[in-house]
Amino acid sequence: MKYAGVEQLPYEEQQKNIKIAQEKGNYNCEIQEPDWRLMQRVDENFQYKRKGFLKAVQSALVRFVFFIGAKPGCWFLIGSKFSGRKNLRGVKNAVFVCNHVHNLDNEMARWMCWGHKLYIVVAEFNNMNTWLGEVMRVGGIFPLSPNFTAMKKFTAAVNDVLHSRRGSVLFFPEKSMWPFFEQPRPFMDGAFHAAALNNVPVVPLFIVWREPRGLEKLLFKRKRAEMRALKPIYPKPELSRKENIAYLRDEAFREQCECYKEFYGREPDTINAKFTLEEIFQKGYDAYLEEQAAKNKGRDNVNKA
Repeated sequence: MKYAGVEQLPYEEQQKNIKIAQEKGNYNCEIQEPDWRLMQRVDENFQYKRKGFLKAVQSALVRFVFFIGAKPGCWFLIGSKFSGRKNLRGVKNAVFVCNHVHNLDNEMARWMCWGHKLYIVVAEFNNMNTWLGEVMRVGGIFPLSPNFTAMKKFTAAVNDVLHSRRGSVLFFPEKSMWPFFEQPRPFMDGAFHAAALNNVPVVPLFIVWREPRGLEKLLFKRKRAEMRALKPIYPKPELSRKENIAYLRDEAFREQCECYKEFYGREPDTINAKFTLEEIFQKGYDAYLEEQAAKNKGRDNVNKA
């Protein structure tokens, strides 16, 4: 099964892997191997913010298309009910954080955050060497990287955005996407470091899943998504940067847990879970390269024979 040209596990296998990870207490692992063939490595030459008049026009056009297509596209594919936009009043620059539960949750966030020039932090494997990858780069993705110099440029670009007119950055601090998962998952610190460093608020977004209603029942079998904007959380001037990172992270997670409890009527099982970087279902890019090298060597030996 493919989604936007990227190979996906069937829904049933995705849910099976999520259940296995839950049983291990690992709420942050990828639940399938990325398609490493499509990944374009992010090195020190990657342009996080594209400069020049033509590139600015291209970016504005792609952002406009993303924006006008976001609501109808999301409604048809996963639902697109939005609530809580009143919490964004008066918020100019911000770090938005959202639970990562669908390939289109970033498009829901674009609609929710209209009025902000939004950049979206993604994993390196989402920086693809395809036409879709190029569209995403023009539209404002900020891919992470294991390259130290690239990450220095990433940090500088995030800082620049958060000091520009209504510039904002969307992070998925759970790290990995778990399709249709309902509960909040533990956060990594990057988003909250950016907010504390630049003295801007964190605005938690949370997607809840509801059963189809009315005519939706005739069109859709799976649950429908509703995105909620929660109250902004501001850094405290009396706290150190390290203390503010912990405060912003814990408050954002608490707000998501409260939203979960309000909607579903129960406490999340994840409330005391810890963030982990351990991967269960993927071998990693280096292992992929080793496999490719072994295959090429095998072919060379066959050709020589």
